[in-house]
Amino acid sequence: MNANVIRRSLVAAAVGIAMGGVGSAHATNGYFAHGYGTTAKGMGGTGMAISQDAYAPGTNPAGIAGMESRFDIGVSYFRPKRSVTLDSPQGSMEVESGNSSFNIPSMGYVRQIDERRSWGIALLGNGGMNTEYPAFATGNPECDMGGGGLFCGGAAGVNLEQLAIIPTYAQKSESGRVSVGFSPIISHQRFSATGLGQFAQMSNDPERVSDNGTDSTWGYGAQVGFQAELSDTVTLGGSYRSKIRNGKFSDYSGLFAGGGSFDIPSTLGLGVSVEATPNLTIAADYLRINYSDIDAISNTMHTHEPLGASGGPGFGWRDIGVFRLGAQYEAGNNWTWRVGYNRGQNPISSDEVMFNIVAPAVTTDHYTFGFTKAFNSNHELNFAAMYAPRNSVSGPIGNGMDATIEMRQYELEIGYAYRF
Repeated sequence: MNANVIRRSLVAAAVGIAMGGVGSAHATNGYFAHGYGTTAKGMGGTGMAISQDAYAPGTNPAGIAGMESRFDIGVSYFRPKRSVTLDSPQGSMEVESGNSSFNIPSMGYVRQIDERRSWGIALLGNGGMNTEYPAFATGNPECDMGGGGLFCGGAAGVNLEQLAIIPTYAQKSESGRVSVGFSPIISHQRFSATGLGQFAQMSNDPERVSDNGTDSTWGYGAQVGFQAELSDTVTLGGSYRSKIRNGKFSDYSGLFAGGGSFDIPSTLGLGVSVEATPNLTIAADYLRINYSDIDAISNTMHTHEPLGASGGPGFGWRDIGVFRLGAQYEAGNNWTWRVGYNRGQNPISSDEVMFNIVAPAVTTDHYTFGFTKAFNSNHELNFAAMYAPRNSVSGPIGNGMDATIEMRQYELEIGYAYRF
């Protein structure tokens, strides 16, 4: 197969991914993914100061400066397990969310201009959230007439998907030791909610709280980054992503504060990578996710304003810090092995549990593993795995009841890279 045929096939695959919509259910660091790209995910998500593939702009746009032309494509199998346990004087009951398996594709392309400059584009799932709690009989006739379930409206849950389209330009300084990159970001979001009709009485637009199908919005933002070689073995990197301003979810203007406003928060990160030996590289990142940028996410539920109003109730999420650590060992025979650890703060406090029954993004620890097998100068196979053990938060939800929300996660990702 000649290079032109391969390139045409890769472009066709990229268009298919873009049309398919990327990025449901990535609730790991809040609702952000724990990393972007198969190699980074194998190293705990690190990527501020080490960039190895066309997914690099998802973390730091400077990472593709002078990078060889390449195409990366991958798909992950993501399995989150979500549940809520309700405790009352009459006893306790655990309800598990369904729909616990997701296939999430991704794509990146880099074209080298010369040894110092490259441009590229990445399509990545920025984040997301999904819950689907079943309908069940509660024993309360008034509730069961409405369908029963957690909120007396039958099956209940939400689905949030976020796709980031990231065109990027990056270049190195004449010395080759400092790289800078810039990415405008195009965002596409989709959202739906079911079984939340009980909250309509708290809304300024009760017809637009729940069960209005899937609404979608487009948005825009930007990201800048740098990488600097402090020595032959130490590299420093950093990146800032602006708040991504999306259109409003008009079909859910009675649910989200500000009449359906749901932008994507800004992030700020810094990292370092060290070549401890010619074969061993160790990397560490710190990332700050500013959920307080977004009223619908950060506003407390304990407010006197109605749902949908400016200053209305939200999920009560706090800003969080994420620490990522990874190691990579080049073992010879075209094998590279990776391990990593990702620790993100839990954004949900005990007094904000009620709204977060449908968004239980409480995972904190993530353990990762991965490898690359290169077959020749053009082809490589990448693999990453992640396990996030169970974490939970408990708190009061009214009427003398408490709730415990919890989540654990598994992810497997396989990727293929073709280098031109």
